[in-house]
Amino acid sequence: MEEDLKEYMLFHIHRNITSLFKSYIVITEDLQKEHEILLKKVEEENGSEFAKNIDYFDSNKYTYIRKKILDTGNEILRDIDRQFDLVDVELNSDKIKELKEYKLSEITKFNKRTTITGTSDGKTKFKGKLI
Repeated sequence: MEEDLKEYMLFHIHRNITSLFKSYIVITEDLQKEHEILLKKVEEENGSEFAKNIDYFDSNKYTYIRKKILDTGNEILRDIDRQFDLVDVELNSDKIKELKEYKLSEITKFNKRTTITGTSDGKTKFKGKLI
């Protein structure tokens, strides 16, 4: 159970961090497109040679930035994995029970004919109609 929880947490942390650095790549693509639009305007006003001389955000620069973003994101993911190897994760069963009881009381608040009882194996049993 604890390993499943740890894997679940790591999966979602990885997914969110991966989404974060993918969004940085999309932002970089947007910046490159904006740069190209600006260069076209400069070329119209000052000639293609001048535009070529001031172009700093070419495909090589984009590839370099993209690689840095991916390398940084992957290093962060590896570091999180190393840190999680030092951690044992466990659920606070008292808080879970408290939350479960609160939710069950909310479910039955408006229905007087519903009863909820616990079984010997720790499961919850409902009797009546739930709305």
